[in-house]
Amino acid sequence: MRRSTWLRTAQMAALVAGTQSLPASAADMLSAPPPPPMMAPAPHIDAGGGFYLRGDIGVSNHDNGGVFLAPGGANFQTMSSSLGNSVFLGVGAGYAYNSWLRGDATIEYRSAAKFRISELDTRGTAGTGDDGINVTTGKVSAVVGLLNGYVDLGTWHRITPFIGAGAGFATIFTNDVRDVGYAAFAGGTGSAPSKTDTRFAWAIHAGLGYDLSTNLKAEVGYRYLNMGTINTANVVCTIPCTTFNARIKDLSSHDIKFGMRYIFADAAPAFAPGPLVRKY
Repeated sequence: MRRSTWLRTAQMAALVAGTQSLPASAADMLSAPPPPPMMAPAPHIDAGGGFYLRGDIGVSNHDNGGVFLAPGGANFQTMSSSLGNSVFLGVGAGYAYNSWLRGDATIEYRSAAKFRISELDTRGTAGTGDDGINVTTGKVSAVVGLLNGYVDLGTWHRITPFIGAGAGFATIFTNDVRDVGYAAFAGGTGSAPSKTDTRFAWAIHAGLGYDLSTNLKAEVGYRYLNMGTINTANVVCTIPCTTFNARIKDLSSHDIKFGMRYIFADAAPAFAPGPLVRKY
């Protein structure tokens, strides 16, 4: 009898112990697998920084403080004067220090622009009342080198407005200078030899850049360029005359530029998907 009671007690104790272990085992069986490891984001490459090369092409609209012959005679007055426009082609190299500050050095050739000056001698010719007319023509071209600094004003939808300034030199070439007399001066001619003169130049820039790719940017911009006062060599007349030359005072230009910049920065890495993880 005692043995039977002891046996039933042992069976109940084993049953209770087994029942208490069930929840832990069930929880282990029903728990979710651990989450997959986090993928590190691809590093961002800021192509706004680094060394770059550039090329530009543009058109000029010349301005000046006067085109005339100097020294001016007491009885001469300018009837008309004009200065044509030119095109230019330039290259340069620079460095972007960060996404908003950059600088470059540029050099460009500006094609020949024609100038023309017509002057009237109001003294007339004795006994005829006729007046003499003097017409002087020539060409002016230039090589311009500038050190430029720019501030990029932020990027929206790949478009970056910028402003800047530059300073450097302008080497001016004057050639094909001819002088022809009309009316009372008919038969008189003259010419001046070619001349090269280098002077200080400065510029102000404004424009927009557009990101064609991570490394390639297009630009359209406006530039005000001042090249100072230009003097040709003295005109030598076939008939003795007072020494004079043609002068373009405060030669400047309102330029429209189109350019490209290639930045030597690593391209952004391609996206690589993470490992496939099955969920049960």
